[in-house]
Amino acid sequence: MSENSTITSINESAPNPTETTNPRNLKRREENSPNNTSTLRNKVAEHLHISPILIAEITRTLIAFVIFILAGFLCTFAIQSSDYRWKTSGDDMMALVDLGFKVIPNTTHIFLADLFMLTLLVGSLGLNLILAESNVARLIIIRRIFWMLAFLLCFRLITLSVTTLPSPKACEPIISGNFLDMLKTGVNLITGSVKACTDNIFSGHSIFITTSVILFRVYCKYKIIIYYSYLHGLVALGFLIATRIHYTVDVILAVFITYSVHSIYFFIVDLCIEKHFFKIRRAEERLGDAELYQRIAYMPNMFNTSLVGAVRWMDGLDIRFSSEGEDITREQTRQRRFDCNTSSNSNSTDMTQVVVISPPQDEEGEPSKRPETS
Repeated sequence: MSENSTITSINESAPNPTETTNPRNLKRREENSPNNTSTLRNKVAEHLHISPILIAEITRTLIAFVIFILAGFLCTFAIQSSDYRWKTSGDDMMALVDLGFKVIPNTTHIFLADLFMLTLLVGSLGLNLILAESNVARLIIIRRIFWMLAFLLCFRLITLSVTTLPSPKACEPIISGNFLDMLKTGVNLITGSVKACTDNIFSGHSIFITTSVILFRVYCKYKIIIYYSYLHGLVALGFLIATRIHYTVDVILAVFITYSVHSIYFFIVDLCIEKHFFKIRRAEERLGDAELYQRIAYMPNMFNTSLVGAVRWMDGLDIRFSSEGEDITREQTRQRRFDCNTSSNSNSTDMTQVVVISPPQDEEGEPSKRPETS
């Protein structure tokens, strides 16, 4: 008995050659090994008396904020360039025929569109940040807003750069001179003190309105507030058309694209969780039968797998995966999955078998009666 226990302890302590030579294990060890960035982060956290995880979340959020500001200013440059093309084109740039303009009456109170957009945006940000469970959760919300708004503004920049639509209202185009003048005009466009003429195709107001509604839908726990945000958002979108700031198609495209970007982002976050905790790298691995999956879905090659790594870094999932206690959480998740599988197998194998025994029958096929005993 002692010899067996000695052999067992030696085998358990001996390193597995496949683990030491496996590239995935080597890569995981390199990622978990301390580097200069993590050392600096720990020193800053120790000096400020806060968690290193919080420092990492703040740093990642600042990166997203810088990219968001850069995308916003580039978008204002594209707006000014579009106005310049409209002014110097020499064409008769009459307003396009729009069904929304015929249905929704015109109003000269342009401030109403900005008012409804800003109140919804400030309300969604303030309320969701107050109701968030921790400072890390607040940073996650803010960072996601920065990343998705930056992507949407870049897409808007492209649409403004390739096509110029005529202004839906009477307007004087913005013509800036040098680079400093463009910067000043960009600040004025962001603050809303000036309005562009050809800011069409992809409504920036609709981006912020739809994002605000989605914030309530994802993070708010009170249904009445969520339902009110739907109504507030619809009124705000209606004022964009009523004030003739945007064509109806501008609003529809912005709402659809903004909703799609958020849907894809949150779906990929779930994929990152599955990949990390359950080691699911392909959709067919959820089913456990690759041939059956391909017969039903038929997707031999996965699409947009590179987005998983990008969203993992953008959302800061790698930071939270490597936080203290993550190994325990992973082991608990695996144990729960194992318990579910074993319980389902035991339920299927331990079913009670019911055997129906027919009563004895006589020659005519009728059940025979037992003789009565006195």
